[in-house]
Amino acid sequence: MNIDELQFLEDFEWAEVRLATVTVKGKKGSFPVFSTVRLLPKGRSRPAPMLDVDTFTIRRNIEKLYYRRIVMTAYEAIKWYRSLDKDPQTPIPYSEEDKIRGDGTAIVVEKLIDDPVWPVLGLPVEDTLFYGKRTSHPSPFVGNTSARIHRRFGSQTGFMSFLENDDAIDFITKRLNINLKEYPEYLGSFALIVLDPIIKNVENFLISDQDEEHILYRFVPRPGKTLEGLKLTTFDEQSNLLTNFDTIDIPINGIVNIRKGTCVGKYGYVVTHPIHGILTSLPPSSFLRSMNFNMGIVNEIRDVRVPIGESPNSPESKYTVNKVSNEKKSTFGENKVPINVNIRVGRAAALRDNKVNGKNADQKWFGKNSRHEAMNFIRSKIGRAKSRVMIADPYFGVLQMPQFLLAVNSDSVGVEIFTSRLTFENKNTPEQATEIPNGNLHTSKLDVFRTQLEEIKKEINLKVNVLAGKKPELHDRFLVVDDDVWFMGNSLNTLGDRASMIIKLPDPDSVLEELASIHKKSESFDSYYKKRKALNKGDK
Repeated sequence: MNIDELQFLEDFEWAEVRLATVTVKGKKGSFPVFSTVRLLPKGRSRPAPMLDVDTFTIRRNIEKLYYRRIVMTAYEAIKWYRSLDKDPQTPIPYSEEDKIRGDGTAIVVEKLIDDPVWPVLGLPVEDTLFYGKRTSHPSPFVGNTSARIHRRFGSQTGFMSFLENDDAIDFITKRLNINLKEYPEYLGSFALIVLDPIIKNVENFLISDQDEEHILYRFVPRPGKTLEGLKLTTFDEQSNLLTNFDTIDIPINGIVNIRKGTCVGKYGYVVTHPIHGILTSLPPSSFLRSMNFNMGIVNEIRDVRVPIGESPNSPESKYTVNKVSNEKKSTFGENKVPINVNIRVGRAAALRDNKVNGKNADQKWFGKNSRHEAMNFIRSKIGRAKSRVMIADPYFGVLQMPQFLLAVNSDSVGVEIFTSRLTFENKNTPEQATEIPNGNLHTSKLDVFRTQLEEIKKEINLKVNVLAGKKPELHDRFLVVDDDVWFMGNSLNTLGDRASMIIKLPDPDSVLEELASIHKKSESFDSYYKKRKALNKGDK
């Protein structure tokens, strides 16, 4: 579609473009990190210009970030936004006085993917209309204002140094309102932000009279705008049932009064415009009828000092406790909620959701003397591996190799074990572990482990690393199968002997990063074996 045919541009005058780029030594041109184009409705004054450029060095003399904010007309901003895959260059300010060296210079932009299809715009929905809150915002760069967006996704490659530098991430976050480490899908991309040009604000509240309750909506237009053509779609939810879905015209005065009888459910809405499409929305929400307020007086501030460990020379930890007395409770508003079953249905649904969430997370409780069940559970996970199995367990010993690892059913699956010296140098159970002097190494365990390892290697692709230190850095136990990570309360040599828990972690990537860091500090079993054999010879 030709830019001159975009009807929504008639309601916008100015635009603010924010662009972050990076230069890399040895590579020609600069590369876009992220950019936003914000269209400002008519009636808004022209934003103050940025007369310079902000910079941040990622790697000295190698990699550098640049940030620039440019004021353009809305038309020229859209024209620049749509030309990025044909003639990519930095935007040029509207005013000659605002220009600096670097404006209008070439940038390296690979093929861009429009989402949605141009010129369709979409309204970001942080809360889904019918099914509750999302875990993340679909477009954090928009802020709290009502706006529709369009995105042009570009290449994500070449940003590793940037993503590993927290200060660089913070530099971009402060200027573009997005943490690209949390939202990496936007790396190398551009986003168009089209603010709501019609509605200034929406008021929505409950009115109660003697016989029934009403929901009152008040829509306030921007200066110079009218509400003509706007439609309001309302939807009601009660006891997890969609009970109403109506669309009406919003009157010119902006006042909509809907009789409900009793407002014991949740109520949401969507506002649409014949040209701009969806302007704003609200997911089903309950009305607040009363508020409880607790107030107490702090009459004592107590400092507590305790050692952080068992050693006589252990450093101290300090924390402060505020002792509160004379607590008073107050209630504001009248909590006269009509009799309904929302709470009853909601509590029952929440309990079911908890069970489903537990099942999805493989939350499994193994009671005392459930060793066979626990072993079968672990083997079932290992047997489904497609690419890798990793077991991080400081007490993984010789018996655990045939107990679990032979469940791997494909030569293409790589298996890696993190164990520790506690496996070879400690006669006691994990719960009674004590330090063993170097002169009293139990090398026979070491030899048996090595022999078993060589036998298992004939069956599977196996590597074993030994965690460094007399007290290994890792205490907890983890099972990794492909991209999933399970936390285990007990080591595999005792799992199920006593009551214990295993659960699949909802954020495996962060744990895998930490395990990778620990892995760098470990050494291969072969290296560890040679060192310990040499040490044992020297002690004789």
